[in-house]
Amino acid sequence: MKTLVIVGYGVKLRYRNGVFQVINGDSKEEASPLELEQIVIASSGVSLTSKTIRKIIEYGIDLVFLDSKGMPVGRVYPPFINKTVDTRRKQYKAYGRDIGVEFMKSIVWSKLLNQAGLLKRYYHNTKRLELKEPYYIIRAEAEKILEYSGLFDEAREYLRQREAYAARIYWDAVATLIPRDIGFDGRDPDSIDPFNISLNYGYGILYKECWKALVLAGLDPYAGFLHVDHSGKPVLVYDFIEQFRFIADYVLIKLFRRKWVPSIDNGFLTYDSRIKIIKAMTEFMENTWTHLEGSKTPYTLRQVIKKKAFELASYLRGSRNAYEGYVWDW
Repeated sequence: MKTLVIVGYGVKLRYRNGVFQVINGDSKEEASPLELEQIVIASSGVSLTSKTIRKIIEYGIDLVFLDSKGMPVGRVYPPFINKTVDTRRKQYKAYGRDIGVEFMKSIVWSKLLNQAGLLKRYYHNTKRLELKEPYYIIRAEAEKILEYSGLFDEAREYLRQREAYAARIYWDAVATLIPRDIGFDGRDPDSIDPFNISLNYGYGILYKECWKALVLAGLDPYAGFLHVDHSGKPVLVYDFIEQFRFIADYVLIKLFRRKWVPSIDNGFLTYDSRIKIIKAMTEFMENTWTHLEGSKTPYTLRQVIKKKAFELASYLRGSRNAYEGYVWDW
C-alpha cells in the first residue's frame, strides 16, 4: 500500500476508467485505488471533484489536507470506527486516575528511550564522544519515570519536567550532528533555521498519522492526559505522538547529514522540499519493519502507529492490563 502526495497549483486529481489520475499540465500519473492507503493534498492549488471524493471514500482511502507547515487542516476518514461509544466513555473516566498516570508514564518513558536510542546509534556510527554522556543521562531519566509514583496532577507535572530536561540534553546532542552552516543550535518551533522548519513539517506528517489511528480506534483526539486540555486542540494526539517523534528526527537528521538543504520561501518550505520530506518519511514508515512484544508478525512503522492506538483503546476500556509505549529496535 502506498501514499499518493499531490502538490502544486493547477494540479487536478480525478477518477477515470477505474484509476485515480493526477493531471499536471501535459503530464499524467495514474494510481490504482487498490494500491492506495492514503492521498495527501499538500498545497492549496489542487482541485478534485465530488465524484473523486466519493470514490476515495468508497475505497476506504484516507484523504488528508495539509497546510504550508505540514499540519492537517482537514481529512476524510474511511467510514468505520471501532467501539467508539464505550471507548470514549472509558477514556473520559480515566482522566485523573491511576490508569491515566500509567499511560503518561509509558508515553514519556518510550519517548526518552527512543531519544537515547537515536543518540546511541549515531555514537556507534560516528564515535562522537559528545553523544555518549547525553545517552546515559536520558536513559537514567527514563528509569526514574518507571520508578515514579504519584497522583495524577503531581505525576503530570513531574513527567513534563523530566521530559523537558531530557529534551534539552537531547537537542544539544542532536545539534552536533547537523552541519554547522544550517544554524541549528537546539529545538525551537519558532526558529527560522532550515532544520527546525523541517522538523515542524515532519511532525505535522506524524500528527496526521496519529490522529487517523486514534480516531479509527474509537478514541477522542481532543481528550488527552499529559498535555493540558485547550479548546480546539487535539491534545491526545499530542500525547500519543511523543513515542513516535523519533521517526521525523531520524529521517531528517539523515537527510541533513547527506547535505540536503530544503528551499525556504518567506519562512515556509517550498513545494519541492515538502514533497522530499513527505516521501522520505513515508518510505521510512512503510519500508521499516519491526516486531512488537508478544507477536511474531512483523509490522511496518505505519502499522505500529495504528496498532498502538488500538492497544491504547483496549487499555482504557480495561481489556488490557497495561499500555507500553513504543520503543524502536535501536
